[in-house]
Formats: sequence, structure tokens, C-alpha cells
Amino acid sequence: WYQRRVHGELAMTDHANPRESFLYQLSKLRGLEFFQGIVLVSSYQDQYAPFESARVEMTSVWEKNPDKDVYTSMVRNIWEHVDPGKVYRFDVNFKIPEKNLDTFIGRAAHIQFLECQPIMKMIIHNYSFLFR
Repeated sequence: WYQRRVHGELAMTDHANPRESFLYQLSKLRGLEFFQGIVLVSSYQDQYAPFESARVEMTSVWEKNPDKDVYTSMVRNIWEHVDPGKVYRFDVNFKIPEKNLDTFIGRAAHIQFLECQPIMKMIIHNYSFLFR
């Protein structure tokens, strides 16, 4: 039950009107502006979280989507009060040598964000000012 609910919320199908969905309502809440730095990490290899979505950016892919205005509004809601100088976007390309179902469906790169300690250490070392 819980997993179905979460999937519905992430897919914005938890309400007939997308502007009433949990995710849209969440986009309207303030709070990000209070962080000293916001780090967004994305990868084209990750097929679970679309690249622009992970970066909270608008994309031309939405042009033919009937909910284009909803998505555009969400991005504007999220960034409205945030100083762009506090936002850091990192694009990661993982070396994933094995070829299996996980790499084919993009799951391997998605999991790498959680399991790849060298990436985490590199970000913490090179951008230590964000963690003080």
C-alpha cells in the first residue's frame, strides 16, 4: 500500500488535478532559500530520475506534454526564492563496466549515486565549504 502511494505521488497521479498533487504542493513550500548551498547531482546514465528533473530544470521534452505548464510552474515555484549563486549542479558519468539488466534499464547509475563513495568523497573534498 505504501509503495503504491509513494509511486503515485512521484508520478503526480495521486490527484486528478496535477496542481493538487502532493509533489506540486510540495514545490510551493518555501525552505530551500535557507540553505547555504544546494547540491544537485545528475547523470544521463540514470534512467530512473530524468536528467533535467534531477537538476530541477525546464526541458524542451515537455513541449508536447499536456502538463507542460504544471511542470514549468513547479520549477519556478522551487527556485523562486533561492539565490542562484547557492545552487551547484554536478553532472556525473559513472564507469560501469558490466553489461546487465541494471545497466540496460539505467538502474545501475541510479544506485551509484547512493553507493559510489569516491564521488561523495570528491564532492566533499572539492566543495568542503558547503559542509561547514
